[in-house]
Amino acid sequence: MKILKDLEGVARPTQLCALLPFFNGNQSDNFSINSAGKIYGRVMALILLVSSVFFCHDVLFASENYKLMVHSQGETEDINRTIETLFCIVSYTIIVVSSVLNTSKHFRTLRDLSLLDGYLEAHGYTSSYSCRYLGSLLIFVSASVVVVAFYYIHFLSNIDVKRQCILMCIYGLQMLYSCVFAIYLRTVLMCLALRIEFLNARLEQFTQKDREQYLKDDWCELSNLIEILCKFRYITENMNSVTGVALLFFFGFSFYTVTNQSYLAFSTLTTPDQLRKEHDTIGLSCAWVIAETAIMAVICSSFDCLASEVSI
Repeated sequence: MKILKDLEGVARPTQLCALLPFFNGNQSDNFSINSAGKIYGRVMALILLVSSVFFCHDVLFASENYKLMVHSQGETEDINRTIETLFCIVSYTIIVVSSVLNTSKHFRTLRDLSLLDGYLEAHGYTSSYSCRYLGSLLIFVSASVVVVAFYYIHFLSNIDVKRQCILMCIYGLQMLYSCVFAIYLRTVLMCLALRIEFLNARLEQFTQKDREQYLKDDWCELSNLIEILCKFRYITENMNSVTGVALLFFFGFSFYTVTNQSYLAFSTLTTPDQLRKEHDTIGLSCAWVIAETAIMAVICSSFDCLASEVSI
């Protein structure tokens, strides 16, 4: 199955994060969802749900103990950071829960792609997409957020050790799931775009012929191409339904974080020099803004590439 080979580099991390189900078989006739993998995904989702309830309760009712700068933050900054942390917890939890609930749709998408790949390969399709360098960049910026957050939380704040661990766990899970989610989406969407691009190129060959040159076999081939394109349109619509809820919460968190952290960075820059050291969280703000912007850009550009091919 070509689609499994194309996803080989990102499939295992995505499956370990419970964003993609484990599968049995590597051929269309024996391809199925792994029962143990299905249980693994549900257990992971349950663990995250339980831990998220605990984290949300502690962050909401003990927000004073999560201040990075105890004596410098005003009431507005304190409320914004609390909301941001709660949104962070909800975001990665919904991403996992939504993916686990859509296991069967994930399976159908890949199965349908494998069936269509048989036709494409028979007509010369060999393209593949690698997300190695872009994925490495996303991993780097995501890891940077965690490292910078650890520096501020452990060395510059008065947060106790227990809540330091909770906060680092929240930030670490958010960056892990958003990064893996973005890399997987980038790979699968670009794989879809390349396949549709190949079909569009074959359709263009028909439009370049003179009408007198059309043969019966040409009309059969044209009919098959149109049918395959319609099936790909169905697959792209299915991808929207599979990832829609997860993307909604991810983008909601990302937009809020970019706005809030940009405001905090601006507040730091406008603070008088003699007080800036006590207010300075600009390093963490910049890390958050860069990471979330990069991840959003990767996801949006992937959907844009796919939409451009589908709309041709």
